[in-house]
Amino acid sequence: MRSPAGFTLVELLIAMVIMLVVTGALVALVDPARGVFQAQPEMADMHQRLRVAVDALASDLLRAGAGVAPTVAPPVVPYRIGASESDPDRAVFYRPDVVSAVFVPWTDTAVVSRTYYLRRDPAAGTPQLMRYDGGASDLPVVDHVVGLGFEYFDGAGPIDPAALQDGPWISGGAVAPFDADLLRVRRVRATVRIEAALASMRGPAGALFARGGTSTSSARYAPDLEVRVDIALRNVSADR
Repeated sequence: MRSPAGFTLVELLIAMVIMLVVTGALVALVDPARGVFQAQPEMADMHQRLRVAVDALASDLLRAGAGVAPTVAPPVVPYRIGASESDPDRAVFYRPDVVSAVFVPWTDTAVVSRTYYLRRDPAAGTPQLMRYDGGASDLPVVDHVVGLGFEYFDGAGPIDPAALQDGPWISGGAVAPFDADLLRVRRVRATVRIEAALASMRGPAGALFARGGTSTSSARYAPDLEVRVDIALRNVSADR
């Protein structure tokens, strides 16, 4: 039975301590769950951006070589081509993070190109996958792309990058000059890496994050996503 004198000060202190312990335990359980719930929408957005990037690359690379004779241009070149900032004008014939697909659209008769490259803009703080149409259009495809790379294969396996920039050279076509070994390319391997748009979802730079963020709790981490896809050039004949 309760004493008529009520609770003593010691009893009140013990009750308060118990209440604080229980409250702290509840907070400790709820806080990590909140971090997971915050990270899930960001991870979904990252997967969506990764899909868009791969779809854009595959769409143009699958058209590479369509309607183009070998004497005019190779299906792909590992550098930027076009009217603006063309790499051959600077004697650059290989960049590991750039690819240009060359083809003739179904609705046209002229040879066109689509160049994909990674733009790192320290001022804006948002690295982007860019697509250049060879003319005046140079637009972003996906934001927060922190890694982009391309490898090239012939029927026997990977092609040494040195072989794609040492000649012999073919000139007189739509892409001039270009290394004759580019006509050997049958498959392109693209590697794309996406980061979380929110810095609060990224931890210190390292294996999980190409660019560090501000998160100090692993429960709120949304690690970079990377995918590697092989795209066969279906418009290139085996005996080309």
